Amino acid sequence: MIWLIRAYLNAGIMDGGVVVDRHLGTPQGGPLSSLLANVLLDDMDKALEARGYSFARYADDCKVYVNSKKSGERVMVYLRKLYTGLKLQINEAKSTVASAFGR
Repeated sequence: MIWLIRAYLNAGIMDGGVVVDRHLGTPQGGPLSSLLANVLLDDMDKALEARGYSFARYADDCKVYVNSKKSGERVMVYLRKLYTGLKLQINEAKSTVASAFGR
């Protein structure tokens, strides 16, 4: 199974009929991207559940629901720590602490 995943990750992508090397990550929308995100982020899910947070995650997108902005800021600090432990980075441009209304 590991060999198959590695082969998929090392394969190029087609761009205009030409194979182009890929150097980082998996193609967005590819089936392996969601699978690997779910496997890797399972520990994050368990950590959030253990703290009693309400959250929804699809692949690498996650929304955590709390009662106040201050709680949201604490969760962001916690998520940065979890992601760092997984050797991942949070996309700061897409991440925010805000009301669920209007998001």
